[in-house]
Amino acid sequence: MELNRDFISKGFERRSHIITQDEIAKYAAVIGGAGNTAYASGVAPPSFPVIYELPFLETIWSDPELNGGKEQAKKNVLMLVHGDQKMTFVKPLMAGMEVAFSAEVSDIQDKGSGEVLALRTQSMVDGEIVCESNWGLFVRGIGSGKKPERSAKKPSAPKPAGSAAPQTVFTSGIDVPADITPRYADASNDHNPIHLNEDVAKEAGLKGVVVHGLCTMSMAMQKIIDGYLGGAPENLKSLAVRFSAPVYPGDTLNLECFEAGQNAIKFEASVGGMKVIKGGFAEIM
Repeated sequence: MELNRDFISKGFERRSHIITQDEIAKYAAVIGGAGNTAYASGVAPPSFPVIYELPFLETIWSDPELNGGKEQAKKNVLMLVHGDQKMTFVKPLMAGMEVAFSAEVSDIQDKGSGEVLALRTQSMVDGEIVCESNWGLFVRGIGSGKKPERSAKKPSAPKPAGSAAPQTVFTSGIDVPADITPRYADASNDHNPIHLNEDVAKEAGLKGVVVHGLCTMSMAMQKIIDGYLGGAPENLKSLAVRFSAPVYPGDTLNLECFEAGQNAIKFEASVGGMKVIKGGFAEIM
């Protein structure tokens, strides 16, 4: 059963959240930023907005009206995985700020083997936009079952003779702690059982409990901030990733960053040679 297209462009009542230093410290610690002095002084990690966005968005993606009934909603939530994420950071969030945030369903797309639910959130402080997030969630096992039509690709222009591959500007290894999933669930308010319960994860077709996609993204983000941006989170202006394979507790991530112009880098992350983040892109100052 397909998702309800009447939800496209549907907005939801604005909510608010007051940021605390305890929340900042807990989130920073779990993504590898415990030693960052900016966070200790009250600046929130750039991806911090997910902690108040998640409970809000969960009410949307689990809505029986969107999914075609209560039973179908339960099935769809079990089969939901995070496909991609893009966040734009206009102004750093700080402890004590009251954030007003809104959400809407920006699109629903049939991909044959499932459907993409695209959600957009916007966070404001004192009437000014501070962060925008675009969430791409993939619900497996619903939709038409037909492969989406692909437009004919134009032949790509040949690369100039002697053109070099993008220069690597930063690399890092990231050891994923064995206890990362309950800690990230607690810090981020994302208690999806595929990250916490082995039996549920296997019922969803996974090998076992998987690391939250946003946790993987945020650990990579933090390595970029500390290793390439001199520990200054305010110098990260946007972040985009595509999640291409699951990460498991105890894995070691290999992060590679490449030049992409004066104020941007591209990056990817892999585990044992398999890419788990593709198409990573960060705008920086």
